Amino acid sequence: NGSVNNNMNASKRTQVISSAASVASFTRGGTITIDTARNYPNQQHQGPVDAPSSSSSAGSIQRGGGGKAADASDEKKGASMAASTFNLVNNVAGAGILTLAAGKASGTGWIPSVAIVASLGWAASTTFRMIAKACDLTGENDFKGIWSKTLGDDTKFLVDCAIMFQCFASTVVYSGILGDVWTPIFKIAGLPDSINMRKSNIVALATLVLYPLSLIKDLSALAFTSILGFSAVAYTVLFIVIRSMDGTYALNALGEPIGKFVADGTIALPSFAKSTLWNLDFTSLVLMSSLGLAFIAHYNAPTFYRGMDKPTIPRFGKMVKTSYAILVVTYCLAMCSGYATFGDVCKGNILLNYHASDILAQLARVSTGFSIMFGFPLVFRGARLAFTSVADTLGFKDLGKHHRALVTALMVVITSIAITVEDVSLIVGLSGATMGSLLVYILPPIMWTKAVKMAHGADSVEYKKERLNLAFIPLGLFIAGMGVFMTLKSKA
Repeated sequence: NGSVNNNMNASKRTQVISSAASVASFTRGGTITIDTARNYPNQQHQGPVDAPSSSSSAGSIQRGGGGKAADASDEKKGASMAASTFNLVNNVAGAGILTLAAGKASGTGWIPSVAIVASLGWAASTTFRMIAKACDLTGENDFKGIWSKTLGDDTKFLVDCAIMFQCFASTVVYSGILGDVWTPIFKIAGLPDSINMRKSNIVALATLVLYPLSLIKDLSALAFTSILGFSAVAYTVLFIVIRSMDGTYALNALGEPIGKFVADGTIALPSFAKSTLWNLDFTSLVLMSSLGLAFIAHYNAPTFYRGMDKPTIPRFGKMVKTSYAILVVTYCLAMCSGYATFGDVCKGNILLNYHASDILAQLARVSTGFSIMFGFPLVFRGARLAFTSVADTLGFKDLGKHHRALVTALMVVITSIAITVEDVSLIVGLSGATMGSLLVYILPPIMWTKAVKMAHGADSVEYKKERLNLAFIPLGLFIAGMGVFMTLKSKA
């Protein structure tokens, strides 16, 4: 019963994931091109990263090259189509998959649920390609460079502000999830309840693990987390699919538990009262909100483009379409399999639904815990660099020189919030809905159409055609508005 209570308390806290479904996904791809980010390979759960090829650097690409390699040797160093596809999928897919079943459990039918995932995946892949095309047209090598070229230098600090708020929220979420994941694991390992508490575990992990890792300046030492994170995601999805088919959580035709993990009544029994084939109504906004950041890696688009072998827009477009198709299939598998197992009682973190004695579930929790633990410093780095960039804009130009003091101060704030705020989903939900929609659906079409206008003129056929892409802006505003609304509504 103590295990169940721990899970229930953890479920309340991990609704933070539901309100901003893929904060963890965003932290892989959110902050690549901050000016000081150089010289380490593409990472899992990353903040700033370099090109998808570990042997190439965005800093080595000549401006104005139209995506061409600087010389023959650079061209050989580019990432292949397969490697780029793997890196992009790895860059995007993350802990957001754990929330999708709960989004569907709000009442959306099977077919509309899949259609929503596919539609938002298509929209995100389209705007992702817009950034690369703007990169090619302007000759710029990063997101901020494109912003400055098309919208001016005066407002580029807004990009850093968006990244800073999002990454900071993500670090708070990561700290909270680590407490939720490791506390029941420590209990099974025999740690006494008197010292095995969420708050104490968060402080211990922050002090003994997260803080030392966050002090590291050369994050190439954490390159292994790319494979670790991908393996954790792949295993978790496979586990969720297996449990949906093996009958260990099944009910009979009368709704009575017959699966070995539901027979003892220590977990919430599956319920399918709201399960329909076609239902699409107001409750579907919950799923759309949970997908607000599920497909984000847009800040990385210029580096993925420049880092490809023989980069051309058609070749890059094919890679992006393939990657996002894989993501859509993966998300649909996780969402549908999780819901098929637990139905309407799916929790914000689907792993919390599984029985404490389910060894495969424990392995999923452990792998997720390690992935998040070693991914934290990469996310933290994004927050730190964005924070120092904003501070520099405000006149505090020497802040970045005090590395240890800055890391210490930020870690104290992050840890304090994680242990004192019972439910930070309001902060994360608002920042996720607004910043995610801004970076995925609003800024890319604005920058791309402005780049076309600058290159071809306001009266050109090209500009009139591409101006249709501005229709993504209302979509972004709608998703942002609904995300904010659903977050606030859940707190009413």
